[in-house]
Amino acid sequence: MLDAQAEHTLRAAPQRAYTDPETVALEQEKIFDQDWVMVTRVGDIPNPGDYMTAKVGDRPIALVRQDDGSIKAFANFCLHRYATLFEGKGNSRRVVCPYHAWTYNRDGQLIGVTDRDGFCKVNTRELSLEELACETALGFIFVSRRKDLPPPSERLAKLGDYIQNHDIEGYEDRIIVHEEEWIGNWKFVFENFIESYHVTYAHKESIGPSNPTNHAERGPEGHEHFSFHHNSYTEDYFPEVHNLKLNDDENRRLHVIGMYPNGLAAIDGNFMWWIALEPRGVDRTNARWGLSFSKAAMEGMEDPDGFVEAVRQIILTATAEDKAMVKRVQEGAAYASPEPGYLHDWLEVYVDEFKQYVERMLRS
Repeated sequence: MLDAQAEHTLRAAPQRAYTDPETVALEQEKIFDQDWVMVTRVGDIPNPGDYMTAKVGDRPIALVRQDDGSIKAFANFCLHRYATLFEGKGNSRRVVCPYHAWTYNRDGQLIGVTDRDGFCKVNTRELSLEELACETALGFIFVSRRKDLPPPSERLAKLGDYIQNHDIEGYEDRIIVHEEEWIGNWKFVFENFIESYHVTYAHKESIGPSNPTNHAERGPEGHEHFSFHHNSYTEDYFPEVHNLKLNDDENRRLHVIGMYPNGLAAIDGNFMWWIALEPRGVDRTNARWGLSFSKAAMEGMEDPDGFVEAVRQIILTATAEDKAMVKRVQEGAAYASPEPGYLHDWLEVYVDEFKQYVERMLRS
């Protein structure tokens, strides 16, 4: 746990932290190359041979489901002349480089080299793709370039305790979108999600009426690896929940979660909206996102498919509203004022905690 928040005025990160190319490069080196990074849900690649591509910061990777059900993460480049091997999503027993036809098994082993005799001084039969650490926690897949870090299940154990009755590991992954470009620095996107101060004012057409700012509830503070609070429903929008494990408080709450550095989730008794962020430069971010649904909810509803579509439409509207605000924030930060902004004493304390995480990593 971090030290309790001292009684002082909370300040945002300076504008330059969101507009400086050197800062983005340092974040790649100190954060995305040094920590666990959330990529997607386990249900995104459910079957042996399923693969998908992603980025850890700006480094291309691929996730591949193995024959034994485990998941491996590889650097997505050929050992010969660096062409990317995997593209998009698919299923394959082996992958063939489109450049010179070097061939690899699902486990990354190099098994085929065209004109092998021309590489007589290289033992190509012992070569394998560069592998990253890959672990699952709470139904999400995390990867890291480092292999000496405690597993994400350990760092997120307390978060798991807070939401254990929801059983999000078993939520059905119904919708996953791999490309959603935001005009804004990745930290702006993350900070926008983890505070409920803006909801009433920026989400008039989506979640503002159902989960207004004045219904936000403070959560526990001081965790090093995640933030957690509640953006609760009003009585008029109280959802019908079918998970009998949940108590009254859990039924009315929409949990708002940030998993540092790049994972986001909003969870209620019926569904979860999650996002994994990939920086694409100073002012561009890709957001891989999805909607996952409680099995109990799907079994208890008369029209589960209709519910899924209704949630999808709300989230699409909320995303459009958020993207417009993040773009405005990015444009305003271009002024490069040295004076940092001010944060709400508790509605934005989670923004401050995320800022502290970033600063710790950059100092390391």
